[in-house]
Amino acid sequence: MFAEWSFLGFLLPPLALPVLLALALYLLIRRLFVRWRLYHWLWQPVLADIAIFALLLWAVLALSGALPIAP
Repeated sequence: MFAEWSFLGFLLPPLALPVLLALALYLLIRRLFVRWRLYHWLWQPVLADIAIFALLLWAVLALSGALPIAP
């Protein structure tokens, strides 16, 4: 069972920190996509955004050792 973290009286789930880190990376990548006008080449930019965030969250969790990945 995972234990919650207490932050200023609020209970945060253990997934909160990786989600915030993935969100920060996603916002950086999104800013680069807008600046380089890469969204023009995508059919559904919203689906690309969701996929990028999901991959970033998976990468953060995998690199932190939170996912049980078999070698």
